[in-house]
Amino acid sequence: MLQQNERTTLAPPPPLDVRRHALFLDLDGTLVDFAVNPEQVVASEELRLLLATLSREMTGAVALITGRTIASADAVLAGALVHIAGIHGVERRTGETIERSIGDDARIKAALEEARALTAKGALQVDVEDKGLALALHYRRAPEFADVARRAAADIAQRHGLSILEGKMVIELTLGQRSKADAVLDFMAAPPFASRKPVAVGDDVTDEDAFRAVAALGGQSILVGAPRDTAAAYRLPDTRAVFAWLKAGLAS
Repeated sequence: MLQQNERTTLAPPPPLDVRRHALFLDLDGTLVDFAVNPEQVVASEELRLLLATLSREMTGAVALITGRTIASADAVLAGALVHIAGIHGVERRTGETIERSIGDDARIKAALEEARALTAKGALQVDVEDKGLALALHYRRAPEFADVARRAAADIAQRHGLSILEGKMVIELTLGQRSKADAVLDFMAAPPFASRKPVAVGDDVTDEDAFRAVAALGGQSILVGAPRDTAAAYRLPDTRAVFAWLKAGLAS
């Protein structure tokens, strides 16, 4: 059970303070809308410019924390942000350096081959995404097969000793060693984040780890989307509202 605001009406967030805040942003469903195929998502030039300007004005204290790989996030944002944690914190980039908390693992490769074999023979109606150090089963094209995808993911995870992380119309199989909370803590341990108050913005249940980490550091979190049980104290309705909030913070 989450320690959270249980479907209460959450107020809009207070303004972003570019001088005091450190900003941690999810990507899909927070900065950009979902697409049936994640590879189809591209951020607008206006959003990319806003993020790059925010990062400059906040002396670099803006980080993307996403389930995507760093390479995939860069493809969406065209390199607008330097600091990125990918695969829920398994990989992290600061400057030009990318750190990975685990090496390549044979269990992920074996699970990937099994998932692809199931889809090839029609037993699993998902898009299989190879993240290198994790894999994702996307059922956005066929949401009616969600339960089948969950059962298949559970079976594959059990056979290969993997953990399951479920998000919006996606099930990820991971080694279970990292979360978005770890990414927040890693960034906050060093400049330019260390001296600032953390603010996390995200839409998915996978962002709750980041929300709890931010709260423990005395910061605040913002849920994006429909009300639900959450550790966040504030809410914005959609990606357009997030853009407007970021823009207003920059203007102030």
